[in-house]
Amino acid sequence: MEQTFKEFKKGVAARLRSARGELTQAQLAEMTKYTQQMISRYESGRVPKAFWFLAELSADAGLDVDYILTGRRRRKPGGTKLAKSDAPKR
Repeated sequence: MEQTFKEFKKGVAARLRSARGELTQAQLAEMTKYTQQMISRYESGRVPKAFWFLAELSADAGLDVDYILTGRRRRKPGGTKLAKSDAPKR
């Protein structure tokens, strides 16, 4: 990736705040199993190093992080830089 971990954390924080939209942190916490304090930490840029690892897998190797984390594909099989190993077996 072409950014530092510090820049990455700032970006994650900004995107989380943006994705929350008009909801307060407390309202988002009520909708999820997470606390307002945890949401605040992430929105302040205190994100786990594992986020960076997954972002690098996506950026550098084209892996589908959504699939890795949830089992749901957003990219078509074979659409990554690891196309041969990512393609469905016949």
